[in-house]
Amino acid sequence: MPSEVLWEMQEQTVAKHLVLQYYLDGWLPILGSRQDRLVYIDGFAGPGEYVNGERGSPLIALDCVRQCKESGRLGGVEVVLLFIESKPDRAKHLRNRLKGERRPDRTRCKVLPGTFDDNMSGLLDYIERQNTTLAPTFVMIDPFGVKGSRMGLIGRILKNAWSECMISFMYEPIRRFHEQPEFERPLNELFGTEEWQKCFDMADENERKLYLHNLFKRQLKMFGAKYVVFFELWKGNRHEYTIYFATGHPKGCNLMKQAVWQADPSGSYRLSGYAGNQQMLFDASTEPLAEQLRDRFGDMPTPIEEIEKFVMSDETMFHTSQLRTDTLRRLEREKRIVVSRPQGGRGFTNGKGITVRFTDASRCLIPSLSF
Repeated sequence: MPSEVLWEMQEQTVAKHLVLQYYLDGWLPILGSRQDRLVYIDGFAGPGEYVNGERGSPLIALDCVRQCKESGRLGGVEVVLLFIESKPDRAKHLRNRLKGERRPDRTRCKVLPGTFDDNMSGLLDYIERQNTTLAPTFVMIDPFGVKGSRMGLIGRILKNAWSECMISFMYEPIRRFHEQPEFERPLNELFGTEEWQKCFDMADENERKLYLHNLFKRQLKMFGAKYVVFFELWKGNRHEYTIYFATGHPKGCNLMKQAVWQADPSGSYRLSGYAGNQQMLFDASTEPLAEQLRDRFGDMPTPIEEIEKFVMSDETMFHTSQLRTDTLRRLEREKRIVVSRPQGGRGFTNGKGITVRFTDASRCLIPSLSF
């Protein structure tokens, strides 16, 4: 953890912030179209900027709100931004930094001193005493290392409808410090189980890493997430850490995948993601999606709505904007699918009784999606 108030921004942080920005640009107007109050919580807010003036996640979130408000996409929606910071000097810097920021109508910002655990637990306790639920809330949980975030607390957040979490998961500190006694309790709390210890009986490093990542995903689902997307942040050839996104709604899952694909070509870093036990880099080809669809649905006529539902889910790293033009229309031109369109049906439109049958007997020989 940096000891100074401001520190240099790392390349992988640029990637993370781009994903955050692209997601909030979609999340705010979608939820704002049917809700009158939205909440953004930054659990480890920091000072709000970096040593060379780059904007941190609190200011990026405020920028997204301002742009949505000014473009008329949030109307009269109230937006509350809560920034939690345990370091007094950083909290003070963030407060001062926010004073110079223009805030749109019906937008409130508040810096909360203390730990994420104490503040979030207190807020949830209050909500429960009021016998109500959180307004739609996006919670960013970005600690340094493995301490500071508990699976039990994440589960309490996810019990509230329309609440979502974006969580930084750092494998390297687990690998380095798991045998030190003082890390056993934080790791038990991080995973919500002691099962993380099993991986260190595995001889292969990649097997251990995959086990822990899949365990964390499984635990998020056990604690309330219906959909979990996770992707790695790399700097050159070095894996820095992994970002998990947990939500209860397929549209949120789909939107986060779209945000990741938008961010990937934007810098010298790279992103990679998981689908099941397969790892893949984000690139322009949707051929892996075509293969997944064929494996999933085979040669049975399948309604386009069912195919879209699969693509929205966390069973693939692709998103629905890549389905029709980039994948299905191409496969139809290549005669690798048969499309049944009742009278009045066009393209791959929902609600028209359109079905798709995958007939590609040649099968794309992709040995594995590991790069």
